Amino acid sequence: MTKDIRRINDEGRKGSIRLLLRHSSFGFFLSFVFRHSDLSLACAALFQLATFSPPLFGDTIYLKPIADTTLLQAYPTNNFGGNEYFNSGTTQNFTTNRGLLRFNVVAALPRGAKITGAALTVAVVGTPVDGDTPSNFILHRMLRDWGEGNKSGHPPQQIGLGQPATTNEATWQDRFAFTTNAWATPGAALGLDFVTNISSETYVYGINFSPYTFDSTGLMIADVQGWLNQPQSNFGWMMRTQDETSDFSARRFASREDTNRSPVLAVDYFVPRISQVTISGNVANIHFTAEAGQAYTVEYNNLATSAGWLVLTNIAPAAAQANIVAQDIVASAQRYYRLSLP
Repeated sequence: MTKDIRRINDEGRKGSIRLLLRHSSFGFFLSFVFRHSDLSLACAALFQLATFSPPLFGDTIYLKPIADTTLLQAYPTNNFGGNEYFNSGTTQNFTTNRGLLRFNVVAALPRGAKITGAALTVAVVGTPVDGDTPSNFILHRMLRDWGEGNKSGHPPQQIGLGQPATTNEATWQDRFAFTTNAWATPGAALGLDFVTNISSETYVYGINFSPYTFDSTGLMIADVQGWLNQPQSNFGWMMRTQDETSDFSARRFASREDTNRSPVLAVDYFVPRISQVTISGNVANIHFTAEAGQAYTVEYNNLATSAGWLVLTNIAPAAAQANIVAQDIVASAQRYYRLSLP
């Protein structure tokens, strides 16, 4: 669906001239449409019309998980996707808990957005009753998909945690229970099921100092940017304690089922924008502001479709913010322009 945000018409006896700023499923773009028997007159009129600037498309959004669950070594065939918390850390019995979280980035951010910050905040809602070992918790980007499931349950209402998994639910043993999709090793394998790099980390004490934030890092930003650019690679993060050999570090963290204390991913971003298009003779001048250190590609299309965009020019990263003017020879009655980030 394409929506005209601003439309300026100059209609007369010989034809019409239109300047459009449009938003569509493939981003914001400026277009100009010639409908006049005298091209020079159309260009002159457009020069007067193409002087407005759209607002700056930059913001912060706050996302809650679309899926979260726990891998519990003590209950290797159980699923915990419906619990109001997920577990992470090492228990007093030296068994390992690992949490999984996933966020729907592509549904919340405009296509072509540049991620400039990403921070995850979580709330501790439970600690071991017989001891307490604060520890450093870390995030790893997942390399393989998993099924959240919907099982729940814990003492004192029942013995044990969660419930036996049904088909396609994640457990300590399997990414999707009752299929051939097991973890490389039970509990997920470093370097095979999740990356070795640590995206972010935070030191976790207990409930009294909650919530805790995994601060924005270059790797965390790259994770989110990658999920936006390639949604099929979005398998979320694993949260675990960095020292899984020490007992009593286990924590319960509020899950998405706990709507008041759910994890929150804050994402800072901006969308590259064309500020104006001016016409000089048969040359279109495309104006925009380039952020320092960011490369840009100016693209054009004679049709308002998501396919068929061609590169007009590539702009190398500048040392400082700069005003850029890209030029195009007007060769068709209708042309659309957009900015993209390599």
